[in-house]
Amino acid sequence: MKIFIFFFLVSISIYAQTYNVSGNVKDTLNVPLENTNVLAIPLSQNSKIKFSITDANGKYQLKLTKDQTYSIEISYLGYQKITDTLTLNQDTIKNYVLIPSNQSLEEIIITERIPVKVREDTITYRVDKFTDGRERKLRDVLKKLPGIEIDRDGNATVNGKAVTKLLVDGKEFFTGDEKLGVNNIPADVIDEVVALDNYNEVAFLKGLSDSEQLALNIKLKDGKKKFAFGDIEAGGGIEDRYVIHPTLFYYSPKTSVNVIGDFNNTGEKEFTVQDYLNFEGGFSRFGEDPAAYFNLFRDDFARFLQQQDFVFNRNNFGALSLSQELTQTIRLDAYSIVSANTLETQVENDLIYLTETSPDENRITTQDNSLVFSINKLQLRHSGSNNLDIKYEAFLKTNTADGVTNLLSQTIEDTTSVNTVSQPESIDFTQKLAINKQFSRKHTSSFTTSYKWAVNENTNNYLFNQAVFSNQIPFIDQGTSFFNLDQTTENRISDLKVNLKHYWVLHRFHHIYPEAGVNILNQEYDTTDSQLVDNGENSFFNAGFNNEVVFDLVESYAGLTYKAKAGQFIFKPALFYHYYDWSISQFNTQLRDSGKPVLLPRVDIDWEIKSSEKLRFRYRFSSQFAEASQLANRLRLTSFNRLFTGNQDLENQLSQRVSLSYSKFSLFKGIFFNAGVSYSNRPRTIRNTTVIDGIDQINTLFLSTLPENTYSINAAFTKQLDKYRLTASGNTSFSDYSRIINDGQQDFNANVYTYSLSGKTSYDKGLNFELGLRQSFNSFNGSATTENRFTQIDPYFNIEYTFWKDFTFTTDYTFTYYENRNLNQINRFQTANAALLYHKESSLWSFELKATNVFDIDLRNQNSISQFLISDTRTFIQPRILLLKVSYKL
Repeated sequence: MKIFIFFFLVSISIYAQTYNVSGNVKDTLNVPLENTNVLAIPLSQNSKIKFSITDANGKYQLKLTKDQTYSIEISYLGYQKITDTLTLNQDTIKNYVLIPSNQSLEEIIITERIPVKVREDTITYRVDKFTDGRERKLRDVLKKLPGIEIDRDGNATVNGKAVTKLLVDGKEFFTGDEKLGVNNIPADVIDEVVALDNYNEVAFLKGLSDSEQLALNIKLKDGKKKFAFGDIEAGGGIEDRYVIHPTLFYYSPKTSVNVIGDFNNTGEKEFTVQDYLNFEGGFSRFGEDPAAYFNLFRDDFARFLQQQDFVFNRNNFGALSLSQELTQTIRLDAYSIVSANTLETQVENDLIYLTETSPDENRITTQDNSLVFSINKLQLRHSGSNNLDIKYEAFLKTNTADGVTNLLSQTIEDTTSVNTVSQPESIDFTQKLAINKQFSRKHTSSFTTSYKWAVNENTNNYLFNQAVFSNQIPFIDQGTSFFNLDQTTENRISDLKVNLKHYWVLHRFHHIYPEAGVNILNQEYDTTDSQLVDNGENSFFNAGFNNEVVFDLVESYAGLTYKAKAGQFIFKPALFYHYYDWSISQFNTQLRDSGKPVLLPRVDIDWEIKSSEKLRFRYRFSSQFAEASQLANRLRLTSFNRLFTGNQDLENQLSQRVSLSYSKFSLFKGIFFNAGVSYSNRPRTIRNTTVIDGIDQINTLFLSTLPENTYSINAAFTKQLDKYRLTASGNTSFSDYSRIINDGQQDFNANVYTYSLSGKTSYDKGLNFELGLRQSFNSFNGSATTENRFTQIDPYFNIEYTFWKDFTFTTDYTFTYYENRNLNQINRFQTANAALLYHKESSLWSFELKATNVFDIDLRNQNSISQFLISDTRTFIQPRILLLKVSYKL
C-alpha cells in the first residue's frame, strides 16, 4: 500500500505542473471542423510536442507545461493554417476560425503535411511532428503517436483495435508479424505511419470483400529505401545457463532477407504461438477457414509453444525469410523455420471425483520430451496489371518427437504406475491457388482452390505395473511385475477445396455476391492396441479393439450474399445451401452411406454512428462434420484410466451465435470504449457420454440435442490523461448445459465473472509504472453435485526506471490468491522478474543483468472443475535464473 501511495503522490506532483488549453475550431460559416489538427510546438528544446485532434463538435484540448511558450498550429485540409503563440499559467479557452484556402488541391497536397489525417478507415501520421530525433526503433515512434499503444512485447493497437499485419511501403514485412518490425525497424528511416482498417491485400477487393484486419503501413523517407539492421545477443548465467539470440534484417524495395535465431536453456521463447500463427497466415486465415485456424492451436508445435511452466526447457530455433521482386508484377516470398527443443515437466494433481463410488486420487506425472519441427512456405504472386491478382502457395510442415512419461496414481484402494514411450511423426503438404479478377467496376470474381495431403503417425508403448481395465482388456498374466501394451495410430488425410465467388455491384449501395464450392475429404484412420508377450503379440481385436476406418465426405454448397447501404447502416444478409454426402467403412465393411441438406443463414448489420463510433450486429448459423477418429466405433486406450470409442452414427453439428458490439474512441477526450453482448446455442452437438467405475472412465460419443446455451457480456474502457492511461475491463459469462454420466442426464450451470483495473504512465525518461488488479469469480453446480465456488485475485505492478541517463531498471511482480470456498482450500504464491540494463545512447553495445523467478518459488497452483472432477494442480517450474547478457545492434 505504501508503494501505491508513493506512486500516486509522485504522479499528482507531476500532473499539477500542467494547465489545459481548450476550445472550438470552426469555419467561417460557424460549422465545427472534425479531425482538425491542433499542434503545440515548444520553443524550448527540452519539451515535447503536444497534439490534439478535434471531435465531431470541433472541440480540442491540450495539456501544456506551466510557463512554457508554445507555437500553436491549427491545420485542416482545404483551409489556411493558423499560427498562434501561447504561454499558460492557468487553464485557458481559445477558439479558432479557419478560412478556406485559395490554393488548388494539388498545391495543398504538396505544401501542407498535417500531423494527422483521418479519412474514413485510414489514419495517416506524419511522424516528424511527434518525434525529437532520440528514437531508436519503430516502437519508440509509435509510442508517441495519438491513439496507438505498444505493449512490452511489441504488440500494437490503434484506437483499441489490435494490429494484425505490418507493411513497409505497401509490402508485407517478413510474415506480417508487427512485433518483428516494431522492435527492430530503425526510427530514422520512417516518414509516415498509416493505419489501414478493414485492410485487404487485394486492393480492388476493398469495399467488396469485408475484412476485420488492421494493418500498419510504414512509409520510408526518400533516400532511406534500403537498410540493414539487427541485434546479436549472448548471455550466460549460473548452473550453465546460456542464451544466444541473433536477429538480422535487410530491406530494399525489391529484396528483403530476414534471419532469426534463438538458442537457450532458460525457457525463453522468442518465437511465440502468435508468431507461429502469423507464419501460417495470421488472422486472414481465420477469415478463410476458421476450423483450420483453430486446429493450429491443437498441433504438437503450438502446444509446445504454449507450455509456460516446466522444470527445464532447451530451445534451438532458426528462421530464414526471403522476399524478392522478380518483375514489376511478380513477387516471390519464401520462409523456413526449424525448431529443436527439449522439455521436462512435473505436475502433481489431487483429484476429487464427484461420484459416490469413486475414491480421491493423487497423481504425479513427469515428462521428458524432445521435438523437432519445421514449417516451410513458398509463395508466388502476380498483381498490379489488368486488375488481375494470382497467388500460388506451397506449404510443407514436418514434425518428429520422442517422449517419455512416468505417471504414478494412488488411491486408498490401489496404486498404478505407468511408463509411456511415445514417438509421434507427421508431414503435411498443402498447395493453394487464388485468382482474383476485376472485369469492370460492376463485376469482380474470385476463385480459390487448395489441396492438402497429410499423414500423422504415433506409437505409444505403455508399461503398467498391473493390468488395467481387466473387464475390457484381455491381458495375459505372464507372472512378471509389468504388463506391456503397444499402441499405433495412423491418420491419412486428403482434402480438396474449390470455391468460386462473384461480386456484382448493382448500384453504389446495392451488391449481390453469388458463391459456390465443393469440399472433398478422404480420411483413413487406423489404430491397433495389443499386448507384447514373450512369444509375440496378444491381439485385443476380439475384445472390440482396433480400427481401420475410411471416411469420405463431399460437401457441396451454393449461396447468395446481399449487401446494401442505407444512410449510416450497412446490411449484409446471406443464405447458403449445403449438401453433405458421406460414407463410412470399417475393415472394408460399409457402415454408412448417407446424404443430407442443411440451410445456413447469416446476417451482418453495421451502424456507423460516426467515423469513431460503431455498432455491429452479427448472426451466424454454422455446421461442422465429425472427423474419422470420432467415427471409429471400436475401442482404443487414451490414458491409463480412460477408454474411448467413436460412433459411426454421428452427423454434422449445428450451432448458432448472435452478438452485438459497440466501439467508440475520441482522440480529443482520450477515451476508448468497447462493449459487447453475445448468445450462443448448440441445437445439435457431438458430446461425450461417460461411464465411471472408480477412477476408470469409458467414453463414447453421441449426437446430443440436450440444452446447451452460453450468454456473455464484456466491456473495456480506457482513459488517456496526458502521460497517464487508466483502463477498466470486465466480462461475464453464463452457461447451462447437460451431459450423460453413468447413463443418467446431469444438468450443469457455470458462471464466470472477471474484471481488471490498471493504470500506467508513459514518460520518456525517469520513472514509469503500471499498477493493476485482476479478479475472477467462478461458480459451478450440477444436478448431482453441490455448488462449487472459486475466487482468484491477482494484484500486480510493473516498474521501469531510467536513471543516470544510461541505466534502466525493470521489474514485474504478481501476487496470486486462490480460494475454493467449498473445500476451504487457499493457495497463495508470488512471482517476480527483474532486469538492469546499461545502454549509452550513442553506443551500439548494451549490457543487461536479468533475474527470473526472483523469489525462487518451486511451483504454481491452479484449480479446476469439470462435470465429475475437481482438480488441484501443482505445476513445478524452473528455479531462479540469473543471466548477464551482452547485445550489439547493427
